[in-house]
Amino acid sequence: MKKRSTTVFIQCIASLFALALLAPTPFAAELTAAEIMKQVDDRYTGDTSYSDAVLTLIDNKDRQRVRNLAMYGQTKDDVEKAVIFFTTPADVKGTAYMSFDWEDENKEDDTWLYLPALQKIKRIASTDESGSFMGSDFSYTDINGTDYPDFTYTMEKESEMVDGHDCWVIISTPKNEEVIDKTGYTQTKSWVRKDILIVVKGIINVKRGKRVKYFSASELEQIDGVWTAKKLQMITTRNNKKEHASVLVVNNTRYNQGVDEEIFTTQAMQRGL
Repeated sequence: MKKRSTTVFIQCIASLFALALLAPTPFAAELTAAEIMKQVDDRYTGDTSYSDAVLTLIDNKDRQRVRNLAMYGQTKDDVEKAVIFFTTPADVKGTAYMSFDWEDENKEDDTWLYLPALQKIKRIASTDESGSFMGSDFSYTDINGTDYPDFTYTMEKESEMVDGHDCWVIISTPKNEEVIDKTGYTQTKSWVRKDILIVVKGIINVKRGKRVKYFSASELEQIDGVWTAKKLQMITTRNNKKEHASVLVVNNTRYNQGVDEEIFTTQAMQRGL
């Protein structure tokens, strides 16, 4: 199956757990950077998934805005589907985001955003994926993931410790300007835990404004056999100063307990939960 690369983060909304929900894979010696990232990309994250989540947006004065989400995912032979519903507060309640990641590389992946204030469903073009997702530091690229073949991978360090765990440090570089324009990123450095192949830390160079993003995945737990990061953080900086930060805390995660097929429709996005 064509899979989105986990060079940036979140997946399960077709990628909202993208960097973080990775199945354990035995350590193999002398893997190349590309082989390691392919194993990360080929992780198993369940046939279906559900999670509650709290998304906190933090400005440069540490003022916070909180968003509550419900996230659903489903993987079938030809497509990975994901949908997110915003449940509170009132100003975003009813907003929904859905993505289909098709196996066929010649078939354009589909993404939709429903804004209840406008009572309108908007399709997100691939050229808009570098934009901010609902005012957060996660872009649509981070939510949707990126295509593994679009990058070259270089081993920067064979070993570096992060929170007491040995990691590879791998550089992911877009192969051409088209990929840079689509993702908005010029380079990503990832720290991959060797024992379970989870990206636990990342530094991302942003093309626009020469910003730098800092990603972390923490509070790791094995749920229904799937390693899950229960806390994801992204911090955006410019000139070494924090501009904004976003923290996603994931709760009540369930895998392989079934999801109603009808929830992955534009009609369901409009109806809400």
